[in-house]
Amino acid sequence: MKLFIKSILLTIILIIFIINIDIVIYSTKEASIIFFNNIFVSIFPFIILIDILIYFDYHTFLKKIFGKIISKIFNINPSNSIIFILSILTSTPSNAIYIKSMLDNNEININDANKILVFTYFPSISFVIGTVGVSLYKNFKFGLILWLFCIINNILIGIIIKDKNISICNIKNIKNNNSFLYILRESFIKGIKTSIIILGNLILFTITLNILHKYININETLFAITSGLLEITSGIIYINKLNISYIYKFILSYLILSFSSLSILFQSFSILSDYKINIKKTLIIKLMFSLITTIILLIISILINIIIPKHYQLQMLHLII
Repeated sequence: MKLFIKSILLTIILIIFIINIDIVIYSTKEASIIFFNNIFVSIFPFIILIDILIYFDYHTFLKKIFGKIISKIFNINPSNSIIFILSILTSTPSNAIYIKSMLDNNEININDANKILVFTYFPSISFVIGTVGVSLYKNFKFGLILWLFCIINNILIGIIIKDKNISICNIKNIKNNNSFLYILRESFIKGIKTSIIILGNLILFTITLNILHKYININETLFAITSGLLEITSGIIYINKLNISYIYKFILSYLILSFSSLSILFQSFSILSDYKINIKKTLIIKLMFSLITTIILLIISILINIIIPKHYQLQMLHLII
């Protein structure tokens, strides 16, 4: 019975794809342009960089400087602090790439990997400040504040879900006896494989989004939010086009960026598919915290509208953003 239902569903999907072949082709091209213009150029170099850093024990240096502070905040092993630091600088799904590299090198256990993964989904600095702030809203501060809010959200997640005791990793580091040229070659191969996984996920979610847009006629705001929860770039662009106030555009953009989108989340799950990653837990925590913090921001904005006169609100808005 299950096989029959599965076969029917797959047949329906196949028919939808064939009927909408023009949308499939267009979506594939659209996703590829987004990937090569915005994602590949930032992800691929850092895949190589992280292997070089680990080869030269750079994470040991970072551990000495930041390890104790980050360890106390999140109750994680100081050796794993490199993941949090580099994820801020390089954005998602780089966090999954760093975690996989450390898992491959026996430098982190699977429990810590699952925990750290949840609170290291940082959006790209260049995307939030450059694309969203400067390009879409013509305002640097808009993007900067949005990015800082996302960092705060991740820090809150890390603090709230932390264990009472620091996890002690009993796995001994294995000395890498391979040559630098060998590591570099393997990094290139890994970079290409990881990039293809990310591109494949992006294409799949872009096709799904565009087909849904054709067949489902829903409220523009709801569609923009749904688009963003599926694929981050499309959602941000749709929100910018909505006929709503500046502050609500900020809040909805924050909701999408803090959740990271299913596209990005499944990119990271695909990268870590060789390991037992708790996908359900990650999805629930990400969605729960994104909704709670968004509702808090929404309540604050409503209270400001009720308590503070309109002209003072505009002055405050210009002062902050």
